[in-house]
Amino acid sequence: MDLQDSKYTYGVQYTLAQISNQMLQHMNEYNKLQPLERIDSILHEATTVLQAARHHALELSEVGVSNDEFHRMRVLIVRVAASSYTSLGNKIDFLNEVHELKIVKEVILRAAEMRFGHTSNVLSEFRYPEQQKTTS
Repeated sequence: MDLQDSKYTYGVQYTLAQISNQMLQHMNEYNKLQPLERIDSILHEATTVLQAARHHALELSEVGVSNDEFHRMRVLIVRVAASSYTSLGNKIDFLNEVHELKIVKEVILRAAEMRFGHTSNVLSEFRYPEQQKTTS
């Protein structure tokens, strides 16, 4: 390996280490949140995605997002919110519903990225303000 290759390899390793450290820092900050704050964050993000998706429903239908996904997301938002603010949160299904809500949110968000492009201004409507700060 010559000097040029070793500098390139070091640069790539350094960049990957920085990205890894940033991800670890975000995970640590997220894990420090109280469980209710995490649920609130998930609910805010899901609500923002749903609102933007409904606004752009026609365009999203072009990439396969149907009213069924919107309905399922609304139901999950209501169930997760009700469970997290009442004693219903002790149910085992609660964690499954939170997980499913995150999946549905990501599916709709990825469909929006496919339809509008990941650098589109429209896509900013799908991001909760706190989420925009962490991704920029």
